[in-house]
Amino acid sequence: MPARDRELAILQVAVLNRAPYEFEQHIPFARDAGVTGAQIEAMRGGRTDPDTPPRDRAVIDYATAMTRDIQVPDGVFEALRKHLPADQIVELTATVAGYNMVSRFLEALEIHEEPSRP
Repeated sequence: MPARDRELAILQVAVLNRAPYEFEQHIPFARDAGVTGAQIEAMRGGRTDPDTPPRDRAVIDYATAMTRDIQVPDGVFEALRKHLPADQIVELTATVAGYNMVSRFLEALEIHEEPSRP
């Protein structure tokens, strides 16, 4: 799966789960993968940048559906299938599921910064 798809999904999961630490930690990776500053700032505010390409929007919508509703509506899935082959959809699904766990773990334990090292 392309890094851009992965990072868009992770940022969206972090926003939806109110996990700012996870979001901030992934900004450099998202930038390196080509996600624009406008996209990042829109996502941080719970929006989608109007200039977001259709592929990015499909990835974000899929991450949103998985995170909020668990079951993905047919229309969201079909939009994603226009842009990603089956193996990448499986990887994206695992990424969204995994980062839902990560953000919920971080927030349950109130981890909002790097741990101190002795």
